[in-house]
Amino acid sequence: MSVVSSIMGPIFWLILFFAVLALAVVAERLFYFHRVNINSGDFLRGLSSLLRAGKYDEALHEARQLPGPMARVVESVLPHHRLIRSEMREIAMEAAELEVYRIERNIRLLQACSTAMPMLGILGTLLSLVSFYEQPGIIDGAAAPPAVAATLQQALMLTATGVALCIPTHLFYMYLASRARKIINNVERAGLECVHIICDAREAAEEKARAEAAAAAAAAERKCCCSCELPAAPEAQA
Repeated sequence: MSVVSSIMGPIFWLILFFAVLALAVVAERLFYFHRVNINSGDFLRGLSSLLRAGKYDEALHEARQLPGPMARVVESVLPHHRLIRSEMREIAMEAAELEVYRIERNIRLLQACSTAMPMLGILGTLLSLVSFYEQPGIIDGAAAPPAVAATLQQALMLTATGVALCIPTHLFYMYLASRARKIINNVERAGLECVHIICDAREAAEEKARAEAAAAAAAAERKCCCSCELPAAPEAQA
């Protein structure tokens, strides 16, 4: 039995190590997602009102005050508001790609832990059984039934432990991966929305300036025509 215990011990502690590692990753990712969670709709509406008013500095200051990848992507786009739409879109997508690593960091480690724990459990079970049956007299039937039952119980406990810890780890991996993908989509959408808001506001301002210039030119032309017609009146009376 001492052989079985020596085999079971290291494998069990290795499984426990992966379980603690998975727990640390889950806690860190949940805290990160909670910290960077902002209302994207309110943020984009406030940003739109500032950009349409031409207050780019205030919009940049607002983006810098907020945490998270969405605000950082918008912050990377705002200083380049004079570029054309395609160039700003490239800047937004590059900034979003840089945020993907931060959002998905350590999530793959959960998948590795959920895969390793049951495999280590099975490995521990097999090694325990092999080590037990390698003892002298076991194959010849010299071992007492209680000893065999205790050995099987300890060996199977490794597999049970690995599977029991694998299930919640994999469920947390699926949840965090889904939430990360949702955040990435929101970040990419916020970057593109910021580009469209800037370009639309700029085009509206240019259209308004052209309309005002045309109106001023028309008013100047009418004034010129009136000034040209005034001297003609005395000649008509003569």
